[in-house]
Amino acid sequence: MNTKENTERIRARILALIESEYESDAAFERAMGIADKTVNNWRRGRSASFMRMLPELSERFKVNIGELMDIPLRRDTSELSEEELHLLHLFRRSRSMPEKMRHALRETLEKTITLYISSYSEIKSASSARAKRKSRENKGD
Repeated sequence: MNTKENTERIRARILALIESEYESDAAFERAMGIADKTVNNWRRGRSASFMRMLPELSERFKVNIGELMDIPLRRDTSELSEEELHLLHLFRRSRSMPEKMRHALRETLEKTITLYISSYSEIKSASSARAKRKSRENKGD
């Protein structure tokens, strides 16, 4: 991928974040303390000043710079399985959502996973108890 394509992808990510978290470009500009029409210039491709602002944008949107730049997640398979990487990638895509929606998504995922784990534990315990009971019954015969 060439530099121009990379800059366009970063621009698109930043603009999507602005749209998802701010009422208007002007509200974002005020929050960041940048000049009026800055975002308009980004939208029209007249400026790429956002590239110099990546650390501030990263902090503002609570994403790391690597994600803004689409640097792939480090794939240390000794630490994370393919399934874990896939789930992490899906969750990271939710960063363009408003914070309240993202928080609700995270809570839903946590509750769902916890429910499945506890259900599995209960099933496993019940199965183990049945196996022990059957073993005792067989010894008593």
